[in-house]
Amino acid sequence: MVYSREHGFLFIHIQFSITYGALVVPAKFLIDPVPTYVALETGFGLLHYGAAGVALTYLFRKSGAQRSAPFAILFSMKRLLAALVLVASIALADDVGQSPLIFREDWTATPPSLPLTQRDVVNPQVAVALHGPGAGLIKKSFHDAREWDAHYIWSGLTQGTWAVTLSLKSGTLMDLSTQATVRWRSQQSGFRELRLVVGLADGSWLVSDESDTATTNWRVHEFSLTDMHWRQLNIDTVTESRWAKSVDLSRVRAIGFTDLMAGGRSTACSRLDWIEVYGQRVVEGPTELFILSGQSNMVGWGNSLELGSVARFGHDNRLVMYEGGEWQNLKPFKEPAKNQREGWSITERTFGPEIGFAHALAEAWPDKKIGIVKQAVGGTGIMAWAPEWNKADADLTNDAAKGSLYKELIDKVRAAKKSGNVAIRGFVWLQGGKDMISLKTANRYADNLKALVAAVRRDVGVPDLPVLIGTYRQGDIPDSFDGVDITTFKYESDKPRPGALTVMKAQTDAPNYIANSKVVILRDLPTHPNNIHANTEGMRKAGQAYAATYLESFSAKK
Repeated sequence: MVYSREHGFLFIHIQFSITYGALVVPAKFLIDPVPTYVALETGFGLLHYGAAGVALTYLFRKSGAQRSAPFAILFSMKRLLAALVLVASIALADDVGQSPLIFREDWTATPPSLPLTQRDVVNPQVAVALHGPGAGLIKKSFHDAREWDAHYIWSGLTQGTWAVTLSLKSGTLMDLSTQATVRWRSQQSGFRELRLVVGLADGSWLVSDESDTATTNWRVHEFSLTDMHWRQLNIDTVTESRWAKSVDLSRVRAIGFTDLMAGGRSTACSRLDWIEVYGQRVVEGPTELFILSGQSNMVGWGNSLELGSVARFGHDNRLVMYEGGEWQNLKPFKEPAKNQREGWSITERTFGPEIGFAHALAEAWPDKKIGIVKQAVGGTGIMAWAPEWNKADADLTNDAAKGSLYKELIDKVRAAKKSGNVAIRGFVWLQGGKDMISLKTANRYADNLKALVAAVRRDVGVPDLPVLIGTYRQGDIPDSFDGVDITTFKYESDKPRPGALTVMKAQTDAPNYIANSKVVILRDLPTHPNNIHANTEGMRKAGQAYAATYLESFSAKK
């Protein structure tokens, strides 16, 4: 920032706007690529508010207002105010509204084929369709002699207009109405201009006014569907007609491309290497609800600033979490504690295994909605979750003052059920560290865990509810304790935990005394420096491990 006695805030505003535009916006492209129009809107928005500040400052200066006591105080705080504006602007600009990837198609790395068929589609979720009089000569091309050559769609042989469209095999519709983008890598020659084609659920078709024009080399082009103009399209003849009015892209059945022309071999053609579609899947049916509970690693020490924008800001509408008394898109919700901010630079939000868990399930079940209900309290023994809670037992781990966490858990699950169409699919448990502090509490762990699971199943009304029980491993401690003398192993921790291996054994043996349960081995999770808690990578790995076990053990049963 630059300060001038004559112009004061004027220089500060100008310097701020230029610095942000020159450094922050380009940096975001490197760290987390976003649609171009969003970055431009962000930059112009900041310039707009900066200009307003310049104008106000100039008026104050010209009017002599700075000579009065209140304004003297105001302008003496200019550096602080400018810093606050900078921080707030960057924080707001980070939420760029990037939608998740619906699908990407690259085409199979196989010999050329004429015409293009479903065998040439590499994405198992995607179906291809050809349209127009030139459809029979749309080719998937490739040149063996060129090691760098792509497997691409080529229109050079077509003798009439043509279009290629892609849809989801499941029949799931796409919502491309908000912050949706399409990216592709293409190369056109002659007068060819490649345009988007959209098929709506009502059977109508559209073609975009925006196009990707001719170029001598392959290039990546990005379309922002926000505020794009469209013409009506006759998909049988692939010819455009009048302008479409009041276009609603919230229920799109297919999306593709055309240049609205016949081919002219290599000198007059369109080529498309790959295509990516970003938006939302229109999911229907009940939310697949998972209950997550436990202590500090379930609460989470993940750093939201280290997540991609979709996970950080909750831009995938298929993933939701019951928080604050309502269903919201899944994202990190918890504000960091003082020690997390000061000791480990977690300054925005924290998260636990739920992020990695839900995103892994969504990848396996792309057309399902995943719901999370999480209730977790750090540094807490299992007897705080006792269905028949009593103060004396809870105080064995100094947790009596927390009250009945079981009641808190069940109340939250019941509230979530009432506020949405849900189907409860699983109970995920990650706890045990507090019970390791003495052999007295460790020896009771198996009975307490069995009672907790039985009560959860009873009170949520799912007698055979699948259960996932996490258990930590480090060093040479084996996954299984069958036939092993646990006293021969040592558990390294931040404090003495004489009951550590006893608790681990109780968790590992759980399938022997809890039906329809599985153990999830969490071995050597990455942690924060000088800390037993998992970092962002560790939280992701824990969630993914839970999801992998669930999908392997219970998905078919579901």
